[in-house]
Amino acid sequence: MNSGLNFTEDQRDYLQEICNIGMGQAGQSLSVLFEQYVTLSVPSIEIISAINLVPTLKRLIPAEQISAVRQGFYTHVTDPNICGESITIFSNTDFEQLAQLIDLDEEVTFEVEQEILLEISNIINGACLSGIAEQISERFFSTPPSIIGQSIIIDNLLNKEHLVWDHALSIKIQYSVDKYSFQCDLLLLMPDSSVKYLQNVLNRLADEL
Repeated sequence: MNSGLNFTEDQRDYLQEICNIGMGQAGQSLSVLFEQYVTLSVPSIEIISAINLVPTLKRLIPAEQISAVRQGFYTHVTDPNICGESITIFSNTDFEQLAQLIDLDEEVTFEVEQEILLEISNIINGACLSGIAEQISERFFSTPPSIIGQSIIIDNLLNKEHLVWDHALSIKIQYSVDKYSFQCDLLLLMPDSSVKYLQNVLNRLADEL
């Protein structure tokens, strides 16, 4: 990886704080959806170069099966400061449990699983991006979410051509609700220019303190 794209300790600390706010907002939204208190782990953040994406994600997500939802984001239609796409990856998901949490009393079919994935990922992705945007004084626009893999192995996801960005900002988070738990990883895939812009914003925030 280009060493210029590595986060400094201060940049990582500020990004951690920003992501904590976004993920906390997502946890609150999930609490409303589930009608139960949601606890969440401290987000683990890592920046991954495209060339190392496959082995790194296998290390970060050692799951037998995953499901994933993608959604594009950008700050402006033309010449955006930050653009990319998010991929929410669910690991070893128990859809029967999630259906109980959102009070679905219908049979959990393949189509119902898709609805669950889209609803939860939309909440997590939307809250995280909103939290980040608010902290860095930007506004994100998003494309409609779409499922890119359901109950597959991670190799099949990563072989797809949509993973074309230079770097991935990996935000690993685990949500749990009482006896239920599910783990998801949020990947923000961005070109180098967006990563550099984000670093400059983090530096500015540090200087303002």
